[in-house]
Amino acid sequence: MYSIKMRASKDGKHISGAERIVNKEEIEDVAKELIRRALMHENGVPDFINIKIEEIKENITYIDHLPIKTIECKNKEEAREKARELLRNEGIPDELIDYAFKIIDKGGMRGAAILNLRGERLEVDKERGIRVKNIDTTKDLKEKILNEKLGTERTVDAIAIASKVIHLGVIAELCTSDNKSYTTGYVATKKGYFRITNLKEKGEKGGRVFFVKNDVDIEDLIYKLENKPFIIK
Repeated sequence: MYSIKMRASKDGKHISGAERIVNKEEIEDVAKELIRRALMHENGVPDFINIKIEEIKENITYIDHLPIKTIECKNKEEAREKARELLRNEGIPDELIDYAFKIIDKGGMRGAAILNLRGERLEVDKERGIRVKNIDTTKDLKEKILNEKLGTERTVDAIAIASKVIHLGVIAELCTSDNKSYTTGYVATKKGYFRITNLKEKGEKGGRVFFVKNDVDIEDLIYKLENKPFIIK
C-alpha cells in the first residue's frame, strides 16, 4: 500500500491538501484526482503543487468511523453554543473553549493546535500546527456518507481525521473549514462526530483544535498522529 499526499499553495500560503492510501495499481489515477482537486480549490489557483508518494511499511490500523450526527442551527450564535455544550460535556472549561475559538477564527494554520486542559499549546510549530497524516477511508464508507446524505466530500476527509484522533486518546476536536463558503463545522468526541451547520459565517477563516489531557505523552501522540497509518471503515 502507498500513501499519496497532495499539498497546494500560492505565494507560500497554503491552499489545500489531501491524502489517499491506495494499492500500486491505483496510484496514477488517484494522483490525477488529487491534482485536479488542487487546481479547482475555491481558495485560489496554486502556483505550487506537491505530490508525495510513499510506500507504507507499518501495519495499517483499521477502525470503525465515529457515529455521525448533523445538528442544524439557524445562525453562528446558536451553532457555537451547541459546540460549547458538546465540549463542556467532555469536561472542557469555558475559558479553554473561548481560547480554541480564537485560534480557529484567526485561521492560517495548515494543521491543528493542541491544547491541554491547563490551556497550554503543545504543538511545536504554532504557525503550522500538527498535520494528521497517513490516513484514509474505505470506499464503502465514502459511498455510505454520500449516498445516505450524511455529509459531503469534505465530511469524508473530516471523519477520517476525527476518528483517528479520538481513537488515539484526544478528548475532543473542534473544527471549521478553511473553505470560505463552507460554514458547517464539527465537534468530535468519543460519543460521535457532530456536524454543526453555521458554525462560522461565509468568508470567515477556519481552523482545527485538539483537546488533550494534562498528562498526555505529547511526543508519542504527535508521532502517531503524523505517522501511524489508519484506514477508517
